[in-house]
Amino acid sequence: MRAPDESKARHERLVRLGLEVSRHLPARLIRRRNGQWALTVGTETVYCAGAEGVYAYVTHHGLILSPANDEGVAQAATHLAAGGGR
Repeated sequence: MRAPDESKARHERLVRLGLEVSRHLPARLIRRRNGQWALTVGTETVYCAGAEGVYAYVTHHGLILSPANDEGVAQAATHLAAGGGR
């Protein structure tokens, strides 16, 4: 089981990515039955992976989009908007 603060940190990072992506495409933040947060953008599902303050945006297929920091949000949003996850 994840620590509550890590789950909250992942959720906050996915919210930031969702807001950025939603400028270009519809995006929806969902919570899986196992408690894991995910962002769906079109047919792509994105998770925030990592631990101890070091996180990255990762697709369902294991493609690392970018680090989950300020620069990484824009980079991952651009990648998803361009359809790069397909």
